[in-house]
Amino acid sequence: MDETKEDVPTQSDNEEKDQVVMGESSRTKGWRAIDYMIANEYTNPYVQEWLDLPFIPTIRHDPLWRSFLNQKALKKEISESMALYKRVSIVIDQLRAEAVDSHVSLQDIVLFDVCSGKGNATAVLSFMFPNLSIYMVDKNKKMNISHVTNLNNVQIEYRDIFQVGKFVDWTNKVTQGKIGIFLGSHLCGDLSEIVIDVFNKCGNVRALILAPCCLSKRKRQIADTAVRLKIDNYMYWTTHLYHMIAHTCRRNIDQDDNVFSKKNNYILAVKPTITSNTSPSSSSSSTTL
Repeated sequence: MDETKEDVPTQSDNEEKDQVVMGESSRTKGWRAIDYMIANEYTNPYVQEWLDLPFIPTIRHDPLWRSFLNQKALKKEISESMALYKRVSIVIDQLRAEAVDSHVSLQDIVLFDVCSGKGNATAVLSFMFPNLSIYMVDKNKKMNISHVTNLNNVQIEYRDIFQVGKFVDWTNKVTQGKIGIFLGSHLCGDLSEIVIDVFNKCGNVRALILAPCCLSKRKRQIADTAVRLKIDNYMYWTTHLYHMIAHTCRRNIDQDDNVFSKKNNYILAVKPTITSNTSPSSSSSSTTL
C-alpha cells in the first residue's frame, strides 16, 4: 500500500508567504485612521455618508487635515458629528419655517459649537453649511486645530463657559439681530448643566442641541436616585438635564443608535417664536419638536 506523502512547506513556499506579509505591511505603511476606515468598509450609515461627501477627497490630501484624519477614535467622532449635523438641519428648517420674517436666510443664523474640543463637529458643519457663521468655542489653546484655521465661515473663540456672566454677555452681543443655535457634543460632567444655564439666559439663542456624556462624580444624589428608582444612570441624567431647560421651550429626547457610543442621547430644545400675540410666559411646552 502506498504511503501518503506529508505536505512539508518548502523554502520557496516560505519565501512566497514572507513576500505576501511584507507586501501587506508595505501597503499599509503610513496609513492613517481614515485609510483603515475606508479599507474596513464600515456599514455604519453615518460613516458611509461622511465618506461619500464631496469634500473628503480634498481634505485627504491636505496636510492641515492629517492630524484630524488620524484620530484613534475617528469613526466615533464622525458618527457624533453626523448625528449633530442631522439635528442641526432639522432645527434650522423649523426655525426658518416659524420665523416672523419669512425672508430669514442662513446668513441670519449663527451656530455655536460650545466646548468644541478639536472641532470635529465644526469641521463637518462648516462644509455642510458654508453660508452659516460658526463659532468654535473652547478655553483650551493647546489643541491642534490646524484643520479649521482655513475654513472661511468658522471663527475660533477661546472662552471659559464657566464664567457664565461674561459668556452670556458675549453671546448676546454676537447674536444681536441674529438667530443663535447652541451645540454641545458629548459634554462631560457639569458642562451640560452650564450650557443649559447659558442657553436659558441668552434671548437670541433660539435652539439647543445637546448630547450629554458622563454624570459628574459630584452628582451623587442624582446617581443614588437613579439606583433607587432602578433607572439607567445615563438616562436619568439626561432626563434631569431635560427638565433644566426652560419649560416654555419645545423639548425632546431621542437616542441615536448610529452613533459609536453608549452615550447616544440627544436633547433638542427650541424657544417659542415671539410675536405680538405670544410671549414666553404664555407659550406652552411640549415634549416633542
